[in-house]
Amino acid sequence: MRDHLYLFVFMIHFSTGCILSDEGQVTVMTAYTGASVLLPCSCADPRSTADTFTWRFQSGGRWTEVFEDEKYRGRRELFNEGSPRNLSLLISGLRTEDQGDYTCTTKQHTTIRLTVKGCNLAQNRESGTEVTGYSGESVVLPCSCSELLAKPEQIRWTYYLVNNYKEIYPNEEIDLHKNRVKLLNQTTPGNLSLHISALTVLHGGVYICSVSSEQYSSYTLHVKEKPHIQTDGLSTHQPSHQTRELTHQPSHQTRERASSPSPPSPQHTHQYVFIMLGVILSVPLLVFIYWRCRGGRNVKKKKTSDDEELRKQDDQDDLYSTVVYVRTASTPAHTSYAPIKVKR
Repeated sequence: MRDHLYLFVFMIHFSTGCILSDEGQVTVMTAYTGASVLLPCSCADPRSTADTFTWRFQSGGRWTEVFEDEKYRGRRELFNEGSPRNLSLLISGLRTEDQGDYTCTTKQHTTIRLTVKGCNLAQNRESGTEVTGYSGESVVLPCSCSELLAKPEQIRWTYYLVNNYKEIYPNEEIDLHKNRVKLLNQTTPGNLSLHISALTVLHGGVYICSVSSEQYSSYTLHVKEKPHIQTDGLSTHQPSHQTRELTHQPSHQTRERASSPSPPSPQHTHQYVFIMLGVILSVPLLVFIYWRCRGGRNVKKKKTSDDEELRKQDDQDDLYSTVVYVRTASTPAHTSYAPIKVKR
């Protein structure tokens, strides 16, 4: 009885085939030109397979088979070989004309509404954008899509030369720009800015960035001489014409500038500081030495003067005393003087 039940269930499963997981639903998706998109479609039961299925595309009220339309050649891919229940469709290199409704149909169907955003220039039809560069350097002419993820189906840079526009990217039609131009950012599809290297004054002029006949922007490039860098310790930049004016000043001004002392360099300033500190610190030492020497001489001189003074006083202290001799009967009376030194 159980075996009969399993057989009955298997027959029902086999007869129903692939039941789509999103049967009868509408899925909305958005993608960008130049990118890829995967339109999902699969059987709900992982053990089931679809005997037949089709992908159709509708645009402008007309249905076409995706695998019969030549515009998808080389851009379409299925995944049911490795996984029979996976009926998803991969479309690469999207174009704006790929926008529309796609249906995956077995016995049921599911619908994907695909919107493809293309490249619309952020500065569409703007003219006269001024850009300045300097000879010998590089310059960037800015141009981009409003959607940076959108890659334009074509990009073209042209240069106005002798009453005609010559293409300089991607094809270099004139030698003036050979090996000098490239797109600034290759990793961002919507960045179409042009990088020009090794500028010369001949590169000045009008440039146009275009992605279609209705989408374009123009730029005017001015190339000037490289600014002069002065070597007076200040990193100032002056145009070359100002430099020429400075070189033609009167000679007496030149002599005045030559006679005026130039400001000391930072190295010399440091040396002067150390020298002044040494002088300042040595002054007290010299004063002390001088004081010691002068004080010693004064002490010696004073000592000598004191000795002389003592000798003079000794001489002056020799006092005279009178000695009287009394006459006796045998000797006559007389008076004599004898010095007596008295120490005070």
